[in-house]
Formats: sequence, C-alpha cells, structure tokens
Amino acid sequence: MPNTALLVLDIQNGIIDRLGHNSTIDDYLQRLSTTINKARDSGVKIIYITTSFRPGYQDLHPNSPSTTAIKASNQFIEGDHSTQIHPAVSPDTSKGDAVVNKRRVSAFAGTDLDLVLRCLDARDDLVVCGLITSGAVLSTVRQAADLDHRLTVLRDLCMDRDPEVHDILMDKVLTRQARVVVSDEWVGLL
Repeated sequence: MPNTALLVLDIQNGIIDRLGHNSTIDDYLQRLSTTINKARDSGVKIIYITTSFRPGYQDLHPNSPSTTAIKASNQFIEGDHSTQIHPAVSPDTSKGDAVVNKRRVSAFAGTDLDLVLRCLDARDDLVVCGLITSGAVLSTVRQAADLDHRLTVLRDLCMDRDPEVHDILMDKVLTRQARVVVSDEWVGLL
C-alpha cells in the first residue's frame, strides 16, 4: 500500500495521562504498536500528529472553549513532556516516519500535513487512528473528507473519554465519510 498513510493522532504523554494508566490503555497501546509496525512493514507511510503550543500559549485564541483548561494545566507547551509521543509507539524516523505538530483539533488545520502527504506520495488512502474520537479523530476525518481523501478509521484504535460517544461517532457519524473497520481487518488487507 505505497500510497497509503496511517495518521496516528495525539498519542502523547499528556493525553494518555489524562485518560489514566490502566489495563485498557496498556492493551490499546499494544494493539496500536502492533498495527503501526505491520503497516510500516507493508509500505504504509506512518505520520504521527502531536499537539503543542508556543510558550505563553500565544497561539491559543481567548475565544476557544479549551483555552482556559489548557492554560490552567500548564501543559502542551512545545518541548514539554506532555507533548512527547508515548514511548510505547515512538516514531522510527530512520524508517521514514514523519511527525506533524498541530495547534488546533484537526490534523489539517494550520499544519503542513497536506505537504507531507504530497511529498510522501501518500494522498490516495488515509487511515486514521488515535485520541480522542470526539476531538482530533472527528475533526481530522471531517476535514480530510472535505479535501477528497479516501478514508478508513480504525475503530478499535480510536478512544474517547466517553465510550457511548465513541460508539455513536463510529456507528452513525464517521461512517458517512469513512470506512470504519477494526485494525485486524485492515491489517489483513495489507
């Protein structure tokens, strides 16, 4: 699948910490790591998307509902531990993995993701996984659909704080723009 990219959204320490460390998270990270490795070995381009802000949060607009909470956390500042990709799924840049930083919810909003996809010749099929289903996953899929990408969402490799919201989005919303499958099914097609 040489023209396919796997977008791995917001698997970073600060977001994992907010979800809490438990067996569900550990199992999730293990499944994600296995899927990333199989995809990479099959020629899929791996692109990690992270969220961080400039010191002083100069790039957070005061009208944004999340501004107060993010500032109060004193996290997600460029270079902070909270912005680093979780070690269970670290990128392997020696194998061509790319990292794109975002400052908004969608991986496309104000980033160079489109440029990276073009340079990697990976614009045919985008496969999306990561955190949080009602945040980065939803926003990225909707914007990617508007940009005419062919989309797949890995249902079991997305997670939300509210499992009911996750299920509704997977069953009723994301299916309008993407094929929604479990990771084993997708890996089986590689």
